[in-house]
Order: sequence, then structure tokens, then C-alpha cells
Amino acid sequence: ASTLDNEIKSRNIIDQMSAASIASAAVVAAAAVNAAVGMRPLQAPDVSKTYVYMNGANTNRTGVVDEVGLPLIYDKDLIQIYWKKQGSALTQRWTEFLGYTVPFLTKIITLIVTGGTGELQKNSGVLARDARIIMEKLGPTYVKLGQMMSVRPDVLPKEALQELQILQDSVKPFDTKIAIKQIEKELNQPLGAVFSEISEVPVAAASLAQVYKAKLQSTGEYVAVKIQRPSVLELVSKDLYVLRRAAEVYQGLIERFLPKQRTNYVALLNEWAIGFYTELDFLNEAGNQERLKNLLIAENVDSIYIPRVYKEYCTRRILVSEWIDGIKLSDCPKDQIKSVIPGAQEAFLTQLLQVGFFHADPHPGNLMYMKDKRGNAQVALIDFGLVAAVKQKDMDTMISCIIHLANNDYASLVDDFIQLEILPADCDRSLVVPLMDKALTPYVKGGGAQKYEEELKKTYGLDGSLRGNAGGFQAMTQDALTVMNDIPFSIPPYFALLGRAIITLEGIALTGDPNYGIIMEAYPFVARKLLSEERPEIQKALQQVLYSSSSSVQSTRLSVLINSALGVISKSTDSFIDLDSIPEDSITIDAAIKFVLSDKRNH
Repeated sequence: ASTLDNEIKSRNIIDQMSAASIASAAVVAAAAVNAAVGMRPLQAPDVSKTYVYMNGANTNRTGVVDEVGLPLIYDKDLIQIYWKKQGSALTQRWTEFLGYTVPFLTKIITLIVTGGTGELQKNSGVLARDARIIMEKLGPTYVKLGQMMSVRPDVLPKEALQELQILQDSVKPFDTKIAIKQIEKELNQPLGAVFSEISEVPVAAASLAQVYKAKLQSTGEYVAVKIQRPSVLELVSKDLYVLRRAAEVYQGLIERFLPKQRTNYVALLNEWAIGFYTELDFLNEAGNQERLKNLLIAENVDSIYIPRVYKEYCTRRILVSEWIDGIKLSDCPKDQIKSVIPGAQEAFLTQLLQVGFFHADPHPGNLMYMKDKRGNAQVALIDFGLVAAVKQKDMDTMISCIIHLANNDYASLVDDFIQLEILPADCDRSLVVPLMDKALTPYVKGGGAQKYEEELKKTYGLDGSLRGNAGGFQAMTQDALTVMNDIPFSIPPYFALLGRAIITLEGIALTGDPNYGIIMEAYPFVARKLLSEERPEIQKALQQVLYSSSSSVQSTRLSVLINSALGVISKSTDSFIDLDSIPEDSITIDAAIKFVLSDKRNH
């Protein structure tokens, strides 16, 4: 036993020395890349390919700047002119960023080197508190990043979630006297001329703005008045420079250590940065809110309520909209959250896959459980500062992706990923398809990151059972190396928005239903689209489902698809859609005919 103990200790020492060497090499490389980045001027993010919708205001403000020189609508050249004028202020902000983040990352590396992941987990509470404090000190940009991560109970440990959730409610409001002055300046008239009453303190304070409850002088209606934090756009603009520089450093490290990877992390940051800047244009937000409200009404989606906007009182820094009595969805009991998931999901899928105009920031604070229903809606969606527009071609490919994922058709999924520019056209399919199976199958089964990890361990036989058939830890390591070194995948920039929205919604859904899986839950919606739309791309996906390898339509598959469209899912033993087995609780023939002949296929 003592010999075995000594051997384990020796291995631990060797592992720690190896980890220390790797950590030291990474630090040296990071310093070298940082120095190289610092020697060249940074360009502001380019908007030529952005999915962020910036034309909500429907006014020509292109090229116009405000009193400090920042463009009213995001403009690469004007941002760079602003950066040049800032000079030492940008260097100071970068130094401040490094002053907080470098010691924190050094602490994490030290814990890993000295005690591995076990030591990291043991100190997760302290690390989470440190991270939260750093975000608060760095300001609105970083608080918003922390808020985005606070809705993932499946990704972060409990201690980290508890700390980051503090960021949802701990933002200190600015003085109401300042807010009133800003309202009067923006509206160019006394407060009493517009509002007969306004709350003495804000009813909500967020990282970018705060909200007051007020009563309109003209109609007596109660409204929510959102007022931007003073000078917040100037601070955010400096942070965009800081994060752009950090992304350049990270990109340099990826290119040095993982040269096969083609993901442009700078482009990903660019998309997020453009979106963040655009969130501070409340005229754009007002237009987005009004447009999406009308689009959902046109699609007969009444499961989500979007408040009315009073555009005559909106400016770039003030948004006035209908008052909603309710509480944040995240503060509701789990059963209440679970009850509204189907309606919220239907509304989001309609935005993403039907109208191509979707709310890209649906965090818990933006989903309100209303005290009184508005029609069929129990949940109100607010805050439309970040909205994305998706082209029809991309919507069709996403639909195809969901079909192929749910049907366990990874060979066809490769074609979808090529269309979405995740994989290159010349990728090695013999390598890609088996790895897709191992990596994506656990995700399709649902349950978030924790269950994903459990399923992955089963796949490789690392759960203590003998069910795994993929060769254990060595095989998993080899697969990971293959992905990093041999498969040149990339993450397209628009995934920065799409991924953010899906991650946030999935996190909320997992709070109410720990087994939630967005792919299988989305299948009925997608099945209805396959049966109702005639575009060639959709018809091709339908033919793949109905014909398979046969030259004629397979009636069983048609029945399964119609059942799926009506929410009656036939699952195989491995949780995928079973296209060759009619569900036990299948709908009647009369119900199927009635559905096919009705217009419900579109909704």
C-alpha cells in the first residue's frame, strides 16, 4: 500500500510540475502576444456583416455624433476617431482591466497547479466572490457579462451562481435629481408637462439604465420611464477598446497553440461589442419593440405580451413604454416557470425561424410574470435594445439543423454546418461524423451541462460502469485533440448573438425543468414548418425525412411527422425521434386529415 501511495504522490508531483511548466509557458506566451498587440493600432469592429439590427429608429442618423464625439448609430470610423482623441484614457482603462484580471487568473492557475480541479472546486465560493467584486469595480460592461452568466445553473457551481445573481439586483442607482434633469433636457420641457407623477426612487436599476414608474399627464396612463446612466456610453466605448485588445491577445494565443482552429474570436467579440453599443440607443430600441410586437401579432403568437411604446416621448437616452405589473420570471416558483416555458419557447422560435427578427437578450430580468393576464399571455417580454435580424437562408439551414439533430442524422448535419460556415467544405467527414455523434448526442438528450457531462462520461465509460464503448479517458483525450488539431471548425460571428439568446433561454427553462432540451422541444414547431412551407430548402429537408433511402414516401414517417407537429413525439430508446415507429398515443386519422387541411400548420 505504501508503495502505491508513493507512486501516486510521485505522479501528483510530476503532474503539478507539468502543469506549472504549461502555466509558465502560457504566461510567457500571453505576455509576448500582448506586447505584439500593443505595437499595432486596433481597429474598431466592422459592421458590414453584423446581425445586430440598428435601424429601429427609422431615421437617417448615419454619421451624426453626439456632444462628446460618439456616433448616434454605431460607426467604425467615427469610433476610431473617438478612440484616437482619448489617448491616455484608453491606456489607463486597459491598465485598470489588467490590474484586476491578471491577479485573479494567476490565483486560478496557482490553485490548479498546486491542487488540480479539486482545489479549484474547494475554493469556488471565494473565487466567485472575487469575480463578482471585480465585475462591480470594472463597471457596467462587466456587470452585464456577469448577469448573462448568472442564469446558467447547469454550467456554474452553486456558489458562483449565488454571487453572480447578486449582480442582478445590486446595481446602485444614480440620484433621482440627476435623472429628472436628464429627462427634462432630453424632452426639452419641464417634467410636469409630460408626467403628472413619477416615483421618488427608481423601481429598478440596471447596469446601463434605471426605470421609474410615472403617470402620463395627457392620458393618465401609467408608464415605465427608462433613463440611461450619465456618461455610460463613453465608458462602454472605452471598454470596447479594452475587450477588443483582450480578444486580440486571446486570438494570438489560439493561433500559436491551436493553429488549425479557424474561429475568429475577434469577430465574435466584434458582434457582441456592436450589440452592446446599440443597446444604448433607446430610439432604436423603441422601434425594435414596436416592430416585434406587430410581427408576433401578425403570426398569431399571443403567448408573450410586448408592451406598447410611446415613441413621442422617446429619445436616444429615454424610453417610455406601457407599465407592466409583475415580477421577474426568475423570482417565480419552479412550477410557474415550467408552466410558461412552452409559450415563451413558441414565441422565441417564431422570432428566430419564422420572422427572422429576434430578441437577443432574453435574460430573467427581461421576462416578467404578469399579475394579470393580457389575453392568453402570462409573461411580458421587455428591453429590446439588442435585437438581431436573420436572413431566410440562415433560418432554413437552422431548421434543417434541428431536424437532422433530432433525427440522429449527423451525416446530413455536416452539410448544414458547412452552409452555416461552422465547417469548411473540404472537412474530413470520416473524422467529423463520429465526433459529432459523441459530442452532440448528449446535448440532444437535454438536461443542460451537468447531464451533458454525465452522458459524455457514459459514452467513454468514465462513469464507473461498463456501458461505455469508446475507450475511456485516453479515447476522450484523443478525440479532444482531434477536434482541436485536425478539424478546422469555426464559430461564425452571429453565434455571439444567437448563442447568447439560446443559452439564456435554456438556462431559464432548466430552472423550471431540469430535463429540458431545446432541440427536442423545438421539434414540433419545426415539423409544422416542414409540412407548411414550399421553399426548396424546406422541401429538401422534408424529402430527406419522408423518403430516407426509399424512392417513395414512407407512410409511417409521414404519420410520425404529423404527430410531431401536433406535439405527440415518438422517441427511440436513445432519446432521438423514432421516424419508423408511430407513437402509442398517436392522433386519429380524422385529426391528422383535419390538421393537414387546416391553416394550423403555419402556427
